[in-house]
Amino acid sequence: MKKVIKNYLAKLQENDKKGFSLVELIIVMAIMAILVGVVASQVLPYMEKSRQSKDQQILSSLCTDITSAIAQSGEACNGGSDSLTNLASITNAKTVDELTALRSNKSLTDINDESSTALKSKLMKGEGITVEVNTATGKIAVWTGTSKPASGSKNIVENEQ
Repeated sequence: MKKVIKNYLAKLQENDKKGFSLVELIIVMAIMAILVGVVASQVLPYMEKSRQSKDQQILSSLCTDITSAIAQSGEACNGGSDSLTNLASITNAKTVDELTALRSNKSLTDINDESSTALKSKLMKGEGITVEVNTATGKIAVWTGTSKPASGSKNIVENEQ
């Protein structure tokens, strides 16, 4: 009988040693929370840089399409004045036809709106897209916002005809 009780007590002690205590689980959860906080603070700036790069690609693609449309049409955007506030202000029919063909036959307003809503970075989100074609220098600039930023800024793309 003593042997049976001894075996029973030994089995009970073995069962007590299995699993984690509540304190151990709380410590692990606290360590995980700290690690998540540290990782998140390191990752967020890279996510914003990624959004800015994507926005620059959108502006660059638009600038390239405008450059191609002007080159293929062989004419200026608006006759004499080539400073534009948005794509919808391009009045030259050949340039409009070339640009809409490059952008899946969408209207200029749709192209402008689609490009504006695709911008996701804090710097460019919600800003309008402005286009400037300078026939004297042959430069085409596409940027976000109301005033032209300095060359090399993150929210401007420039091409030469």
